[in-house]
Amino acid sequence: MYLFYVDESGDVSRWQDQDNFVLAGVAVHEGQVRILSEALNQVQRQFFPDIHVPLEFHAQHIRSGKGRFRAMPYEQRAALLDAAYDVIASARFPNLIAFVSAIHVSAVQSSAQALETCLEDICGCFNLFLFRKFKAGYKDKGLMIMDRSGRDRRVRELMSDFEHHGTRLGYLGNIVDVPYFAESSRTRMLQLADLLAYAAGRYFNSNDNTYIEKVFPRFDGVCQGGDLLGLRHIVGRPYWCNDCIAVHTKLH
Repeated sequence: MYLFYVDESGDVSRWQDQDNFVLAGVAVHEGQVRILSEALNQVQRQFFPDIHVPLEFHAQHIRSGKGRFRAMPYEQRAALLDAAYDVIASARFPNLIAFVSAIHVSAVQSSAQALETCLEDICGCFNLFLFRKFKAGYKDKGLMIMDRSGRDRRVRELMSDFEHHGTRLGYLGNIVDVPYFAESSRTRMLQLADLLAYAAGRYFNSNDNTYIEKVFPRFDGVCQGGDLLGLRHIVGRPYWCNDCIAVHTKLH
């Protein structure tokens, strides 16, 4: 089974502050959860050898120096982020596969539609990945686990609707059960999803490719040695973003 950990970057209600809202997910094979968690634990031991309780690696807090990271100089915080992103970058297919769906303001009709479109897109891509695996003889299913965002009920409603009526990318027959929600402070895997979401948010909203380049080889399609499938940008007509590395979908 693949556990699909999903987090977001941006706010579907604050378009005055952003051009894009991002959903990002890391699909981790069940046998790799402990290994990848220990890899992030090792990063903590490297930078905080005297702290033995788990610290949450929240990419934005690390970069801006909030909370526990306030006392760290910028160079050390940058090194910490590099080490955390290396955990994703060093993972190999089929242990971890990355997915990102970002929606540009030009494709947004309402806050509700922005969330629905991004969720539909990223779940559809994850389901198609599982379908390709099934056709290749691997009968893995997927279970979605999301960071708590205050929209738990709405996400469950949307997933139920997708299950019964399908999506633009087909039925989600390979994603089992309802989505589950957890505190990111309690699971390293959601912290990996946070790192991926932050990398995508920096790329789409600030034209900063520092972190997206580190994780690019882990995106669906690329990590199998093929064309890029897992990094997607949903835009409205007639908008087009020049030099964007993502696969584009146009709405309206």
